[in-house]
Amino acid sequence: MNARNRPSILWQNILIVLMIIDGILLFLIVISMNLRASTLHNMGLIDLLVSLIILLVFIWKIKVNKTSKVDFLKNNWTDIIAFIPIYFIASEFGMTYPHIFIKIFIVIKLVAMYLFIQKIGSEAIKYQEKTRLDYALAFFLVIFFFCSYVFYTAEHGINPEVATYDDSIWFVLQTITTVGYGDIIPVTGIGRLMGVMSMFSALILTSIVTSVATFSLIEKFRKGTEILAEKTSSNVKTVNEKLNHINTRLDELDKINDINMNIEDMKSEIESLKEIIKNKK
Repeated sequence: MNARNRPSILWQNILIVLMIIDGILLFLIVISMNLRASTLHNMGLIDLLVSLIILLVFIWKIKVNKTSKVDFLKNNWTDIIAFIPIYFIASEFGMTYPHIFIKIFIVIKLVAMYLFIQKIGSEAIKYQEKTRLDYALAFFLVIFFFCSYVFYTAEHGINPEVATYDDSIWFVLQTITTVGYGDIIPVTGIGRLMGVMSMFSALILTSIVTSVATFSLIEKFRKGTEILAEKTSSNVKTVNEKLNHINTRLDELDKINDINMNIEDMKSEIESLKEIIKNKK
């Protein structure tokens, strides 16, 4: 990984994490049947914050865009939906619980946010594809939404500790994370089954996260080894080139010495001829 790209990848990961959290909360608004007003208000504030961040990124993309703004908007019009905090706007107009049309728009916004992540999170997505972290996230979300929904349906009206959908979410979260405060105890068979599913999913998720962490360390070590091997290979190549150059020079010197010896031999022969000629006279 190039050191210059690390800040960019870090911001990509931070933005993707924030958008995933916002997406989970928005999806809970869509599927939930009975959330507290304070919870809905806090979800709306979080969506507003993430929407403002997406808006800033969208403005930055327009500034660095080399094509015309009209063409950019034509190709990226879905990004506009991604930064509209529709539920926050609706709640500010006095809507206590999301209407069916608001839920439909939220679903459309979730799709727009997914497309936005595909555009700005290329490096992070490549890492997830290598480590299969996306499968772990998908597995967690399926278990979380399924167990919380079924648990609420089974326990609400029977278990006094499950008054709202918030209580169901709280139970599943503390079970998956193996915290288990014990403040909510299932009383129905289906509720206990959801608890068991959450427990076993925690074991699977822990294994996946551990394997991802191990893969990251091995990958980092492998890249370090490859860099060291490349440097060593480059140094060896440089040394070989210098040695070849020295050998070439030595060969040239040998040739010069041979020439000098031949010249000396020729001189001695010439002197010998001179002596012969002189004696004949």
